Amino acid sequence: MIDSSVDIAVLGSGFGGSLMALILQRIGRSVVLVDRDAHPRFAIGESSTPIADYILADLTDQYDLPRLKPLAKYGSWRSTYPELGCGLKRGFSYFRHKSGRAFKTDRDHSNELLVAASNGNEFADTHWLRSDVDAFLADEVRSAGIEVLDNTSLTEVTRSDAWQLRGHRLDESVLIGARFVVDATGSAGLISRVLGIGDDSRSLQTNSRAIFGHFSGVDEWGDVLAESDCDRQDHPFPCDAAALHHVLDDGWMWQLRFDSGITSVGFVFDGSQRPWNESVSAVDEWKQELAKYPSIARQFRHAELAQPDGGLRSTGRMQRCSTQMAGPDWVLLPNTAGFVDPLHSTGIAHTLGGIERIASIIEMHWSGPELEFRLQQYAEEVRSEIHWIDQLVEGCYASRQNFRAFAAWLMLYFAAATTCEHRRAECGQSASWSFLCAEDDRLTGAAFKLRSELDRALADSPAAVAGFEAQVRRAIEPFNRVGLCEPKVRNMYHYTAAPTR
Repeated sequence: MIDSSVDIAVLGSGFGGSLMALILQRIGRSVVLVDRDAHPRFAIGESSTPIADYILADLTDQYDLPRLKPLAKYGSWRSTYPELGCGLKRGFSYFRHKSGRAFKTDRDHSNELLVAASNGNEFADTHWLRSDVDAFLADEVRSAGIEVLDNTSLTEVTRSDAWQLRGHRLDESVLIGARFVVDATGSAGLISRVLGIGDDSRSLQTNSRAIFGHFSGVDEWGDVLAESDCDRQDHPFPCDAAALHHVLDDGWMWQLRFDSGITSVGFVFDGSQRPWNESVSAVDEWKQELAKYPSIARQFRHAELAQPDGGLRSTGRMQRCSTQMAGPDWVLLPNTAGFVDPLHSTGIAHTLGGIERIASIIEMHWSGPELEFRLQQYAEEVRSEIHWIDQLVEGCYASRQNFRAFAAWLMLYFAAATTCEHRRAECGQSASWSFLCAEDDRLTGAAFKLRSELDRALADSPAAVAGFEAQVRRAIEPFNRVGLCEPKVRNMYHYTAAPTR
């Protein structure tokens, strides 16, 4: 019999749950970490961003976790933990394809967009090989003396004066008593199921689904461009050292390249135009989609699926949003509270921001009368942020057929991201926190108005799209510290990296 009595039970030992457990211990709370599976295991949600790196570095300093700080930059990660899988991410790259046609560039890069996020490899962002990173952090939890109950199935979860979690771990019975629960189970949403909390995904405009896996032998896109005599001299960084997006008729493809030679790849489909057909296997749909785009097919001529063991994974609609995200004695991490889409690499940063806020609330208000109020305030912020991400993503899906309009709408995201990054770089944790400036009505309100202008421009003419670009430029002016929407750069942004610290 495993019998534990703790202040806080953290459910889910992915990177978010493990980091949450470590920090809660540092602020004086007794903790148990519970997971139905064990590490290492396949997972996606792998691309960090500058704001994620800032938050991670600040958390490691504030809560005395020096072994984790090297993970905040590519250079320190590779020098400290060379055995821990990661990839170099210098920025974001986008390439618009037409079905049945080989990809070709032009002098104005009218179907390309590259946006730098760092000035060099040493301080660059990273792609996290989650099977390695999650296992590493779970081991850090064990090393800190925190009980980790992996391979644990919870069969009964009740809540009265305190939480009681019953189940079994292999052949042992498990009983956990906890005053508080943090749910880091992601889409499993254990606490939402236990409490009968509904899903409000109908309030989200984005409708997308995915097929994905890890592949070996994926040729670099830069090499395919070179073979096709496409000029790369203007690229601000190697286009594969990025969150690489192939923008397609039916949606888009992500490619995240790890130093080991493995590449995380996924097709993401616009579900409103291409709903899930259960009669078509993931493999067949993958092959059918790849065959539409000759240049991408060329990139995959030697590729083989490496993970997961069961073959390609596919989803139905990915969007979800819990109707309740916190209570007096429980809280959901952002990725458990809701999810929109991987398009803008928001997952790691949003989770880290949620950990930072929850830790501060518990540290300051654990035994005080304001705990429930502060948790509800956090829940309202996360809900607002999920809907803001949804707004930024949905406009990209709506505009993807017109790359010029797509690139213009993307500037709203980069204006929000770079503003958030500069505030953090200059002010640290004292900066008012809201993910991607979701609290700023000037930006969110402008995006709301621009969405109808986007529809009008797409239905009109190239001149109307040019007018839409000008509208975006004016709207983001108070947030534009890095020269976004500058026609002279011709979609090649060399200088958008946030300052390092």
